[in-house]
Amino acid sequence: VLVENGKLSNISRMYSDRKLRVLKQDHGVMGYLDESFSAPDAIVEALRNTASIHCVLVGSEKTQESIDRHKLIDYLSEREDGKPGLMNSCIFSCHLDRSYKYTSQVSRYSGKANMRVDDITPAKMLAPGVDPEQKANLESAIQELQEEIGILRPQVDEAKCQYDDALSKGQAVTQRLKDARAAKNDLNIFKNRLIVAKRKLAELEESASKDNVAEKESILRKLKSQVKNNIDQLEIAASSHNDMMKITYTSAGVKMTEDGLSERKRRVTENLADKRAEHSALEERMAQVTRQFNEAKRQMRDLKTKADSVAPMKDADGNELPLKAQLEELPETLDEVEATIEEAVAKINSIQHNPSVLRLYEERKREIEETRREMEGLSEAQNAKRTHMDSLRIPWENSLINVVNKVNVLFGQYMAELGNAGEVTLENGVVDGDSEQWANFKDWGVQIKVRFREKSSLQVLTAQVQSGGERSVSTIMYLMALQELMVSPFRCVDEINQGLDERNERLVFKRIVTNSTKPPTDQLDKRSHCGQYFLITPKLLPNLTDMENENVTILFIFNGPYNFKHFSDWNTDKFLADRKRSSPDSVEEEEEEALNQGIAGVKEEPQDLPEPDISTNQRKNKRKSRRISD
Repeated sequence: VLVENGKLSNISRMYSDRKLRVLKQDHGVMGYLDESFSAPDAIVEALRNTASIHCVLVGSEKTQESIDRHKLIDYLSEREDGKPGLMNSCIFSCHLDRSYKYTSQVSRYSGKANMRVDDITPAKMLAPGVDPEQKANLESAIQELQEEIGILRPQVDEAKCQYDDALSKGQAVTQRLKDARAAKNDLNIFKNRLIVAKRKLAELEESASKDNVAEKESILRKLKSQVKNNIDQLEIAASSHNDMMKITYTSAGVKMTEDGLSERKRRVTENLADKRAEHSALEERMAQVTRQFNEAKRQMRDLKTKADSVAPMKDADGNELPLKAQLEELPETLDEVEATIEEAVAKINSIQHNPSVLRLYEERKREIEETRREMEGLSEAQNAKRTHMDSLRIPWENSLINVVNKVNVLFGQYMAELGNAGEVTLENGVVDGDSEQWANFKDWGVQIKVRFREKSSLQVLTAQVQSGGERSVSTIMYLMALQELMVSPFRCVDEINQGLDERNERLVFKRIVTNSTKPPTDQLDKRSHCGQYFLITPKLLPNLTDMENENVTILFIFNGPYNFKHFSDWNTDKFLADRKRSSPDSVEEEEEEALNQGIAGVKEEPQDLPEPDISTNQRKNKRKSRRISD
């Protein structure tokens, strides 16, 4: 798309300013699509040329309500230039969390408007981006931080390695010191034991020199017992030594944990001190602001007392004076007050002495008084008209409510037989009990609510909530309920069973047959009948049990004893040639023969077209003359 000079061109809007004001005030339209976003002129111009965004309206939930209830699409398609016909239109609306696009296209052949509804998916392109300058600054800061990290990382790694080496060496030295102390203690113990053993050995040798056999045996037994005890003590000492080493390792870990906790406690204490300092500063600031607030409050109280004494708001009886209303109309901000003062000064300076102004003022005052008297007379006439209208409306409304209640009972009964629920109510257009709304009969209507699932609630029948089959079933049941209150010689529907599933189609057909075969309620009243009912359809489900009703007749198109077997059997040229060759006297005989034998080569033995798959009783009763009931 080429945009000349990259600038916006002048455009003409589809709707006049007056019509656009009506759309904004009454239908919730916010404006045109090209006014709802900002972009460079070249992009906006390209979108105007390719997508015609300057012709598309953007609405709200109120717009959706106007489309559903007030025929907003028809209003948009009306021309304002005086030309005949309609014009295309496009508008966006929303309901709950979904958005819709309504497009109205005028047919070239019929001149009628065809409406199309599309769901609007969330935007994936042209989303708000990031400021390029801010992005460049952030990228530069990130790059500097990464370079600084790259410089400091080798130093951190080297310091960490040194710390790990020193820690491992310290642990090794501590362990060797502990081992040396333990070995030294063990050596002293064994030295003492060796001295004791040597002393005992000397005593034993001295005793042995005495050659005392009994004493030797006694000493030998004691020695063996002592040696055994020594061995047991050594084993216990070894086990205690191992337990001591384990406890030493555990105490070393606990010591390191205590050191870490002490360091963490120190940091937390420092942070606590900082927070207390900040808290003290905030308390001091709060006290200062409180003093300022109290001072301002005192000044305001003094000024209010002075203002009440100079210009009181109420009189001695407590009634409000006009001054209060005048003060409430004054601006609230200082800038607005200064602007109002400047405007008042400008008006005062612009006042000039003009004697004719007083005369015009008196004339306008008399005209206003006359107009007020006329308005009072019109109000009395309006009240009389409204009273008369209420006298006509109340009986009519009661009759209408009675009819709607009857339709509601039948509609609810028919929907319950299908396993669903339904309700028909009268919407009279009254909002919050406003009696003035009674005259707006354009807002009156019948509202249909249905429910097709047990866990859901009754919802208004709309194209946005129910499926096509659900809407068809609801419409058929509503027509059946409505026709119970109307008398007509016959009724005709075309393909009313199309789009229904098998279950609903059978139930709907059963309801049609039931309502159309009721006997007259009064034999003497010619209007007490349900009328004939013609159901035109390209097909019916097989084995419909209600087909066996004696008041139901099936008529097949292009089926019977005198029809052609194939459409090619009809030969117009041969028929005309035979007519030309025939004499005038034999025309009547030829016509009679053609009537008896069939036209243009029909075989003597006629054969019916294939019949649909229906039950035996239906085939027997197919040609039986039966009345189709409503």
